Amino acid sequence: MLVPAALLAFLLLALFALFAGAAAAQDGPVRRDPLGTILINGATPYTLGSRRLEVLFTHRFQQSVNDGDSHNLWGLDSGSDVGIGLAWGTTDRLDLSLYRASFQEDFELAGKLLVFEQAPRRPLTVAVRAGADLLRRSGVEDRDRPFVQLLLARKLAPGVNLLVSPSWVRATPRLRNAFNVPIGLTFPLPGEQLIEIEYIPANRDLDGSRDAWHVALSKAVGGHIFEIVLGNSRASTVDQMLGGDSAAGFEKRDVRLGFNIVRDFSFRSFD
Repeated sequence: MLVPAALLAFLLLALFALFAGAAAAQDGPVRRDPLGTILINGATPYTLGSRRLEVLFTHRFQQSVNDGDSHNLWGLDSGSDVGIGLAWGTTDRLDLSLYRASFQEDFELAGKLLVFEQAPRRPLTVAVRAGADLLRRSGVEDRDRPFVQLLLARKLAPGVNLLVSPSWVRATPRLRNAFNVPIGLTFPLPGEQLIEIEYIPANRDLDGSRDAWHVALSKAVGGHIFEIVLGNSRASTVDQMLGGDSAAGFEKRDVRLGFNIVRDFSFRSFD
């Protein structure tokens, strides 16, 4: 019953978005902070805008800092999980994206529809995102893993944002029909920097599931967003995040280093 309900909710919100444009013209959205289309690992509700291209690079060191020492530079000499992604703004409200994580050769294909943005008469930014994680590594069970997400954000003050993302995925490494609610929070720092926090609670349907957390220092410069990341989990795709059971394995006490680089390009000038 969960799958049809999630798909029905997606369709209803998509229909509602058709009527949101007229309201938006009369009630302009609040100014966005430079969060981008993803926070650290999870999606934000924000879209790129029409005819814009985003290139994403993610890097997570495999060895945790607390398991390393000066001989391996506290994990920096270890191997890494690398992700490469592209997203295209087909309209102001619709993005299509492809992201490939090296761990288990996981391809994440998704579409994100911005329903409406926060404005004086609308307290939230709302979007829906649907897609699938397609794992190409041999020997992996449930290699095709569709998902649906409801993405919500509230800007509380300049640089202060709360994000909540009720999400469902058909399969994780150890669960079927997994549901979870990732949470994000941002705070401003001097120099137009942001502290970003991402938390995914342990999944209540799985014994041994673990809380996943990440903290990033984010800086937007000239069409780029640079993020230095600390966190306990190596997961960067929906199927690996929602169960708290990433096949890469992690513990609550782990601390791993990583970074994200995001670059946006506009093609509107070519009209």
